[in-house]
Amino acid sequence: MKCPKCHSTDLHRSRRRGLKEGWSLRRKQLAPYRCSACGNRFIAAEARPDGQQRSLSMADYLGLDDRTRQQCSGPVIIAGLTSQLILLSILLFLSLAFGWLDPPSLQRQAL
Repeated sequence: MKCPKCHSTDLHRSRRRGLKEGWSLRRKQLAPYRCSACGNRFIAAEARPDGQQRSLSMADYLGLDDRTRQQCSGPVIIAGLTSQLILLSILLFLSLAFGWLDPPSLQRQAL
């Protein structure tokens, strides 16, 4: 692989910029690279041996940087998401029980 600007082969992988770029590039199996000679950043196909897939962690999908990745392992992220789901379920139940929400599907039809 060569730099499209200066045609140098002195390249290294660059970090993905944000969640949107990370998801879109992973889905297309592309990766950002930076030329060490001229500093040009460009997108190219990931260099993988034939038939080999890269295993991705939850932190990879979320686009976390190194410091955050060390603090938030996969089980910690899943536990946080699970606790948020439980809290939202409790809030929805209480909202329906106390009448804060009045969905039309629960209203009785007057005859």
